[in-house]
Amino acid sequence: MADQSKTQLLIKRDKSICTLTINRPEKHNFLTSGLLQEMALVVSELARDPDIMVLIVRGAGETSFSAGYDISAIPVVNEHNLGAPIYNISPLEKALQAIRNFPYPVIAMINGHAFGGGCELAVACDIRIGRDGITMGMPPAKLGIVYPPAGFRRFLNVLGFAKTLEMFLTGRRYDSRSCLSMGLLNELVDPEVLETATDHMAREISENAPMALKGTKQALYKMAENPVLNGTEESELAALFAQSLASEDLLEGRRAFMEKRKPRFQGR
Repeated sequence: MADQSKTQLLIKRDKSICTLTINRPEKHNFLTSGLLQEMALVVSELARDPDIMVLIVRGAGETSFSAGYDISAIPVVNEHNLGAPIYNISPLEKALQAIRNFPYPVIAMINGHAFGGGCELAVACDIRIGRDGITMGMPPAKLGIVYPPAGFRRFLNVLGFAKTLEMFLTGRRYDSRSCLSMGLLNELVDPEVLETATDHMAREISENAPMALKGTKQALYKMAENPVLNGTEESELAALFAQSLASEDLLEGRRAFMEKRKPRFQGR
């Protein structure tokens, strides 16, 4: 059996819930290229698993969710290559895209501090639950970096223009209460109940209809990323609604409501 302490990404399955743990506590769960490439691959594989309905992302230990991304991996452009393409899709962006494309909800369990790429990893998740006492922040301006458009867009979708502008212009570290008030966190709990609260949220979500979860995530992201939908996009979202009306899950939901019991959804 492999030594789990040497594995950068731990995978734990519990029925319909899968937890991914960044396992570098001695390095504050710093994100390496190899770890991010593995995360992108694992999340993409889990996306094809019909039994997984909720994904949880967390850091190992009790001090850090993730301290950020490997700064040394950022390419340096000089006067000789100024006009050349400066990068392919980075390992961080690949991992974040995999999370975005995961069909079901992804919860960030923020058990410690989250900075830079670690903060963006949390923002890329659909729901963020954090413990009291954490801090979060984005320091690119302190490093002389204009953040890439895809990253800006994630923060704009979560925080809005004013808070995103403030966060990136100041490079400030925000305490847990500020993170909650500005929308970086959906929920803030005491440290001793963080795992329980996250598990409760995951199980609450997993009891809902699979088609409804997938369709809701797909529709809301489509609308957030494209404020003005074209005719094709409008039709695609309308089709999701129509498909739900014709689903067996809707019939089961109605029966369960009338019979005062929990529904047994099949995703059909």
